[in-house]
Amino acid sequence: MKVPTPGNVRPYNQDQMDLFPPSVQSLICDDHLCRVVNDVVKELNLSCLYKKVSREGNPPYHPAMMLKIIFYAYAKGLFSSRKIAEAVKENLPFIFLAAWQKPDFRTISDFRKNNIKELDILFAQIVQLCKQLGMVKIGHVAIDGTKIKANASDARTYDSERIEEEIKRWLEQAEAVDQKEDQLYGSDKTGNEIPEDIRDPKKRIEKLKKLKKQLEQGDREKINKTDPDAVFMKMSGSIKTAYNAQAAVDSTHQVVVASDVTNDAADVDQLLPMIDQAEENLSEQIDQCSADAGYSSGENLKAMENRKIDAYIPDREYQAQQRGKPVNDFHKDSFVYDEKLDSYICIEGQRLSFSHLQQRKGKAPLRIYRGGNCHACRFFGICTKSKTGRSISRHPYEKELRQMRQKLDSESGKAIYGKRKYTVEPPFGHIKTIMGFTNFLLRGKQKVRGEFKLVTIAHNLRKIWLYLKTSNKCLTGMCPAPAN
Repeated sequence: MKVPTPGNVRPYNQDQMDLFPPSVQSLICDDHLCRVVNDVVKELNLSCLYKKVSREGNPPYHPAMMLKIIFYAYAKGLFSSRKIAEAVKENLPFIFLAAWQKPDFRTISDFRKNNIKELDILFAQIVQLCKQLGMVKIGHVAIDGTKIKANASDARTYDSERIEEEIKRWLEQAEAVDQKEDQLYGSDKTGNEIPEDIRDPKKRIEKLKKLKKQLEQGDREKINKTDPDAVFMKMSGSIKTAYNAQAAVDSTHQVVVASDVTNDAADVDQLLPMIDQAEENLSEQIDQCSADAGYSSGENLKAMENRKIDAYIPDREYQAQQRGKPVNDFHKDSFVYDEKLDSYICIEGQRLSFSHLQQRKGKAPLRIYRGGNCHACRFFGICTKSKTGRSISRHPYEKELRQMRQKLDSESGKAIYGKRKYTVEPPFGHIKTIMGFTNFLLRGKQKVRGEFKLVTIAHNLRKIWLYLKTSNKCLTGMCPAPAN
């Protein structure tokens, strides 16, 4: 029995047609994120993409359209090319950006992969756009790194011995594999139905030999077969194949002004490259920066001093003390350095004279000082148990390290260094938690570097979107927003 429609409801007819069908734009609100992405791409100089378009063959999709859907996808936490291709068919903002065009997942994937280098240029333009809008004021830039899982199986990490074992195993089984494939595909088929590098044992052996050569040429003990550039890194209490993603963030609106990826787990060698990239993107020198103890080295502090950058970077020992690590009476800081005689004096008044230089790989050596009569001291066994006497190492940049500690101990220093935590850490939290980017999809250092550049572009696009929603500015920052 058909139930009659209530009288007091709005008309509902799925077959109803408008005399003038609405445009897609009219269905999207004015302050939607996709409109900001659309307008930002319109502001960019895309000549780096246009010059790659071939004048022959089947015309490709417009680079601006492809860029818009990929930028918007990453800003919304869609990273899979298949999911992006699906969204272009079903999701209204994607349909608006694509203008009803429907590139397939392979086209999207290839566009992203083939324009990795161009993302550096586009990222710098977006940083400049943020600067024009007043979102970047270069008052304080904080630098940090985070480990992000590589698109590689941890179990497929090989050392030299395992590679040799795999090569031997495949050589022994090559004949058996050939026979098995004849049974599977028939002697009249070539086996092209599956990828050749999986079908042919010889291809696997060649790949293993290439892997071994890469291992021998590098300074690592292990190498991953899936992504040879990825390395084991400690992340969230476990060891996984990963990359170290770096970001320099302006404190005004948490805009990422520089980003990079390295397969070096340590951060110390990334400070100066990040400063260089940030200054290049901003076309301006950085006045003040902060970074955690992972970036501390005497060489880095001296470089900051030479560049006249007001840096706030604690060393590991100082940071440990700030976190409550106890310091005993016989700590190095209790010894007085006599610059004139180049020696240290302990709390008992005994002198520790220069002994030798301790070499360090790629860095200036440490000066080692040693006591001459420590075994007769009443504190022997407490200050030191060494029969050769108490030793102290002096860093070649001891002066810079001590000056940094004094600066960080000041009230103003504590306040400035305190900016680091709420400047650079939230963007990483936003990228991983809100955007959901917790592992790379691409493989190889250069491609991964480009992918993270794409992620930080998406982060900045969301920052522009939020900024425009709360300020009376249009995208260029040159004209007032239209009246409501």
